[in-house]
Amino acid sequence: MVLSGFHKWMGWFVAILVATALLCTPADAKSNSNSKESHKTSSKTTKKSKPAKKKAEKKVEKKSKKVKINEDDPKAFTKALLADKEGVEYEIVESQKKKRAKKQKKQTEQVQEIGETFDFSTMLLPITHEALVGSPYGIRSHRLHRGVDVNVIKDEPVVAAYPGEVTMSRYNKGGYGNYVLIKHPNGLETLYAHLSKRLLKVGDQVFPGDIVGLAGNSGRSSAAHLHFEIRYGEVNIDPCTVIDFPHWALREGVSKFSMKKAIADHRKIQAKLRDSNYYVVQKGDSQGDVANWFNISIESLCRINNLKPGAPLKIGQKLRGSK
Repeated sequence: MVLSGFHKWMGWFVAILVATALLCTPADAKSNSNSKESHKTSSKTTKKSKPAKKKAEKKVEKKSKKVKINEDDPKAFTKALLADKEGVEYEIVESQKKKRAKKQKKQTEQVQEIGETFDFSTMLLPITHEALVGSPYGIRSHRLHRGVDVNVIKDEPVVAAYPGEVTMSRYNKGGYGNYVLIKHPNGLETLYAHLSKRLLKVGDQVFPGDIVGLAGNSGRSSAAHLHFEIRYGEVNIDPCTVIDFPHWALREGVSKFSMKKAIADHRKIQAKLRDSNYYVVQKGDSQGDVANWFNISIESLCRINNLKPGAPLKIGQKLRGSK
């Protein structure tokens, strides 16, 4: 009896142990699976958070662009201090007065190099006959017309004024059309524009009287004519002070042409240009409106003023018609 009772208790005890074991195993498995899932989700979130860091880095890069501070600005020192405090990189842009002073100094040095006078007596006329000047040198349509427009017959020959080397031979749709620029040993440069055809290429050696090209109406032009320029460094010389085009002759006294006077005239016209070369944008103005006011192409307006083609203009914005 005692043994049979013992066996019954043992049987119940074993049954309870087995039941508890069976109940415990699924819970452990569930906890393991839950922990795996939580690990996966956490890894996903960490993966997703990486692009966010990149975006933040990009934003920081955008903010770290260099700020330009004009030296002429009365608040330049304060702006520089604030930029330095905020950790923003900045650049001080040189004063316009200093730039002009440098140009004038360079021009004075050029005069000293060649002397007070220049000999134009050996210059050949770029055309082969008498001709009227259709448009003179000077300020035209709020910008500088750097040469003269001489009335010619289409496809007639245009000749080199001096010996030299061709430094430019190209097409410019915004203004010159087909044009050739020649650098001469005496320091001068001559430019021939609106040609119907260019007959020289860059690097060609030229002799006086060589045909540069054929006269025409290319580029920004309304009729056949030759646009002719004389330059000495950054100084533009009015060709009509050297050549008498209607009589197809050089002017008297060009063997002792005053370079000092030519540079003084250049400075005067540049000073006038600074006053008339600006347009203040009004309400409703487009890039085309301003380009028409200056009598230049939209491409030229954008290039001179660092504008994006088609970008809207701000009221009060100052735009230039030439550099």
